[in-house]
Amino acid sequence: MTPRPTRVSDPNRKRTTAQLAVLTDRLEATERRQQQLQNTLAGLAREVGVSIGCLCGHCDESHTLIKDDTMYCPRCGYRRSI
Repeated sequence: MTPRPTRVSDPNRKRTTAQLAVLTDRLEATERRQQQLQNTLAGLAREVGVSIGCLCGHCDESHTLIKDDTMYCPRCGYRRSI
């Protein structure tokens, strides 16, 4: 069974195309901002002598910070020696 092509009116197609372009721009801007924040965080961590660890297994809402053989989650407070 072959799917039938759907017919979308020209105004709807133009509106959908415009909405897609706006969403694409927003996504690209968000990805750039995320990369900028990751770069800033990595630089800040280096400055204060902290390493950025894995995603916290307790809250899944923050990456852990590692310093002086201790892994610490700044979001939930979970702490563990390593």
